[in-house]
Amino acid sequence: MRSDFFQQQSGDVMTPIRAAYKGVMIGNMGYTAAEAEQAIADGKLDAVAFGTGFLANPDLPARIKAGAELNQPNPATFYSPGPAGYTDYPSLAAAQ
Repeated sequence: MRSDFFQQQSGDVMTPIRAAYKGVMIGNMGYTAAEAEQAIADGKLDAVAFGTGFLANPDLPARIKAGAELNQPNPATFYSPGPAGYTDYPSLAAAQ
């Protein structure tokens, strides 16, 4: 994690971890597609996880590939009962 869920703390923790750890490293917490691509290309990370990005964009790979706008996650619906926040985000096909 490169920051906390509330965006109150952040910092470059990946560089010192990569210097000490040579195994597979997966980063997360607010990466854009461009940041993820750069971090992987630079060897800072092996992969990037898009947790809340996938919640709001179940078609995230297609959106990234198309350069399409992303739905913004609604934290008020995270881990809530019912379909709100899980099945009600518009798909890329519906947005076009």
